[in-house]
Parts: sequence; C-alpha cells; structure tokens
Amino acid sequence: MNPMTEIPCFNPDTLNKDILTRSYIDDGYALVTDLIAEDGRTEIKTELIKINRGDYPNEAIAPVAGQPGDDELLTRYMYVGEPHVMSPALATYIKHPGLCAILDAVVGAHIPFWDGAYKCLQTMAVSKKPGGNGSPWHQDEHPIPTRDRSLTGVWIALEETTTENGCLWIIPASHKSGIIYERYNHNLPDVDTMTIARGFDDSEAVPVEMKAGSVLFFNGYLLHSSKKNRSAGHRPALTMHYCTASTLLARKEERNYRGVTQVRGDDPYQEEGYTTPQTWAVME
Repeated sequence: MNPMTEIPCFNPDTLNKDILTRSYIDDGYALVTDLIAEDGRTEIKTELIKINRGDYPNEAIAPVAGQPGDDELLTRYMYVGEPHVMSPALATYIKHPGLCAILDAVVGAHIPFWDGAYKCLQTMAVSKKPGGNGSPWHQDEHPIPTRDRSLTGVWIALEETTTENGCLWIIPASHKSGIIYERYNHNLPDVDTMTIARGFDDSEAVPVEMKAGSVLFFNGYLLHSSKKNRSAGHRPALTMHYCTASTLLARKEERNYRGVTQVRGDDPYQEEGYTTPQTWAVME
C-alpha cells in the first residue's frame, strides 16, 4: 500500500504481473511506483520547458513575453498536445522499457485473442500552475473510440501529486459497465472548459496521490477527473494513450486515424501509411 494514498500500488521490482493484470481488469487501473527515474523526469521537464518557451518552432506555441522562470514555463500551457512531435527526446518515452513492461501485460488483457501488438495514438502534457483549474469528470474513450475497448491511458507524475496540488481522482471499476456517459457544457468555476460527463454516481471516487516517477495505467472507460491546484507549487505530468494494433481508430474525422506509433508486434494497417499528428496547446 502506498503511504500517500488509499489505493493499492505495485513496485516494479517485486510486482507479480498476473496479479497486476487481474487488478487492472477488475479495477480499471494499476498504479506502479518508481517507473520513471529522476534523470528521466528531469529530461521530460526540460523538454517541456523548451517546448513552452518556443525553442521548437511551432504554430501552436505563442511567443514568450518577458523572461519567465523554468517553473512558470513548465506549466505555461495547461495542455500541450502531441509534444513528442516537437521533441525527439520525448518521443523516446513512447517505447520506454519500464512503461512497456506494464503495457505488454494490460493493453489487451481483457481480449482473449489479443496477439500482444499495440500502438501509441497520442501524447499530451497536462500541467497545472498554482491556482490552475482541474479537469471535469470524463472518460478518454469518449473522444478516442476503440472498437475493442483497449484504450489505455498512461499518466506520469513528474512531481509529487497530492489532493492539495490537483491529483487525479478516479471511480474504481467504473469501466466495467461499458457505458460511455454523455458529456455536457458547464460553467463550473474550478475546472477547465472541457465538457463534463454526467449520469453516474461519483460518491465512490478516490484520489490518486502519486510520488514523482509513479505511473497510473487506466482503462479508457474509467471515469476520472482532477481538482484545482490549491498549492503554491507546479504540478506537471506527461500522458500517453495506447490501444491494440488491430483496432480501427475512427477519430479526427478519419476512418482509421494513422497518426500512430507502432510499439509492439505487427501493424495490420501498415499499408495505409502514417501521418504526423497535429500539435496544439491550451492555456486553461
């Protein structure tokens, strides 16, 4: 048990993958500690600072005014979409050995005929400055539909995340129903403007407090959110999403989205080619 949280977690040096996989299937998530070492976290944060400062020329990132410090730059944008496109160093984390050791077990764990092949379909920096808003309840499968329910989120804590600085909240086992809850516009003051999922009971929600370098793996149907950063510190995180190689991705107005990176096994759609994902950024 992680002393920072009430939810179970796994240590990569001692974990039993069968138990972890069963937990992921039953609960919809698995929290693994100490997957990204300090030098890796430093590299990721350094690259995010470069991106937010505009060191990698990109239409999504506006010029920096003045000379902000590194912490301010790190959380300049609440969301930066597809940062791996701008930073070759960040792109290497898509196939990070520690992450893939877990992904090898969980991406298609619920599919009896999964052949072990999977792809990465998105990366995103999700950062909160002091006072930064949270994210409303949602499921990642809503905007990223997979045909086999294999969407797997990877949430990397680059600093300690707590209830005070806006950690994730989840509803364990909320993935089991297979329901995608409708999302609505809202005027809630302490979360961002992303639409909010409604129609479920959130009384069983629990916080996921994480040590720096810990990683949460979670099913695309799992309901999750975060709250406002009420601390004086910055809370940066890097997220990635994976799914089986065989599933069609009807997203971004494409029949089979091809802005993907093949990670394991063969890509059955390789003949369709690949595209470079479009980068984007949002302040709040």
